[in-house]
Amino acid sequence: MSRLLSRPALAATVAAATKASAQPRNLRREAQSNLLLVRCATEWFALPADCVVHVSRVAKVHMLPHRTKLGFRGMTALSGAIVPVIDLAALLGLAPTDPARARNARMVTVGTAQAPFAFEADEVPGVYAIARSAIQPLPVTVESAPGRISAGIVTTPHGSASLVDSERLFAEFRRVLE
Repeated sequence: MSRLLSRPALAATVAAATKASAQPRNLRREAQSNLLLVRCATEWFALPADCVVHVSRVAKVHMLPHRTKLGFRGMTALSGAIVPVIDLAALLGLAPTDPARARNARMVTVGTAQAPFAFEADEVPGVYAIARSAIQPLPVTVESAPGRISAGIVTTPHGSASLVDSERLFAEFRRVLE
């Protein structure tokens, strides 16, 4: 081994290696989206990470008198701010969550620091990088549904998830607060 490593380098080999290392590398990376995966009831949703403000333990929600619009749960204090809490499962018509399945529940705050909304998710496994080319189109029946918040379907370690269009989600949340 020492004889192999101590042999003199040929000038042609050094020149070829120098030329190869001087060439620009084509390090094309596929564009990715960072998505926060959440489960509400039995459905998985992938939220663009740039629309997520905070994920915390479930906070006490205070109901407001005479505010009974479907999807509005009340107000809560999160990180020193009073934030409206939306019942995402009720808003989307999902079956109520079994309390046994909600032991890992988290409060997810989305929007901006100036205009936050919160909703309770039954599970939040984390943020995943998904290749943008892996986003599948919605089925035609979902694409034409009124009040949809989905922009596509992604495959995650937890199965298929609905990729949330954050602007549509915020529009639905604002509609609930009207």
